[in-house]
Amino acid sequence: MRNYWVGNYIFLFKNISVILHSKCILLLPQKLRLTGKDVTFITRKRQYVSQGLFGFFSIKQYPNIKYNQISSHVTIKLSKRSVVRHMIKRAIIQRVQQHNLTKFPIHDAFYKIFIVLSKDRVWELDKKIANFTKKDTIIYIQEEFEKAWKWFNDKMYVKK
Repeated sequence: MRNYWVGNYIFLFKNISVILHSKCILLLPQKLRLTGKDVTFITRKRQYVSQGLFGFFSIKQYPNIKYNQISSHVTIKLSKRSVVRHMIKRAIIQRVQQHNLTKFPIHDAFYKIFIVLSKDRVWELDKKIANFTKKDTIIYIQEEFEKAWKWFNDKMYVKK
């Protein structure tokens, strides 16, 4: 059992690796994230689709695992400041948690999904968020992720 002190509150968690801030949970539970070995395997398989700002590497999940595993990566080419990269990653993870994307199958199948920023759009994104406030950046990233995720769902349905 772990105690986490945030502001005036103590949170107790058992067997969940979660970092808390006063506003949001930053990480998915460990079983819902990909391991380094999974990421290496997925990226080498080259099953990649890209839409808008985001690219999705994916493979089908093992038959005995009944949930999606999702991880994301924000390239250092976007910003050398980790604060900016983590803000974008948190925005993506927050959207994943809000819509329970790990619990529901994508057209009757579960997947291992690795989310990256599209290489072609990194410079465009960098210029665009330079003029935004932090809140506007988060909203913009989440809206773009929504569009890309819907397109990804449709694309996975066509592949079947």
